[in-house]
Amino acid sequence: MVAGTGTRRFLLLAAGDRLAAVDARQVRRILRALPTVPLPGAQPELLGLAEYGGEPLPVLDLAQLIGAKPGPSPTFPVTVVVWVGPSSQPELVGLAADAAVDLVGIPQEHVVPMGEGLVAGEVALPQGTAEILDLSRLTVS
Repeated sequence: MVAGTGTRRFLLLAAGDRLAAVDARQVRRILRALPTVPLPGAQPELLGLAEYGGEPLPVLDLAQLIGAKPGPSPTFPVTVVVWVGPSSQPELVGLAADAAVDLVGIPQEHVVPMGEGLVAGEVALPQGTAEILDLSRLTVS
């Protein structure tokens, strides 16, 4: 998560009624919402597979992942292609979000640690309280 001293850059994403912050180093690309093909029997957070660079890309519903309630209808929904999982075996995943809000610098001392799950901390920002996500803890089965 946030280690050492200094400020790290995060991409703020709107997901339902919440803001999520993803380490900018893990972001590969921000795209208009990609169409997905649902997978029978998939977990609710897995929207399905999309095509990205000629390859299948699992797309997860970010709001579902962080337990967000529905927010206002998105005007420009996005799929954010990110690296997830341990650094020894990263994989690309799409995160479906309502919007890419901003790129922000967050000083480590402003982050309140939350635990061992996907949401590793939170921080108060001018845009609202954001949940800091640790994507190394996310795996797609």
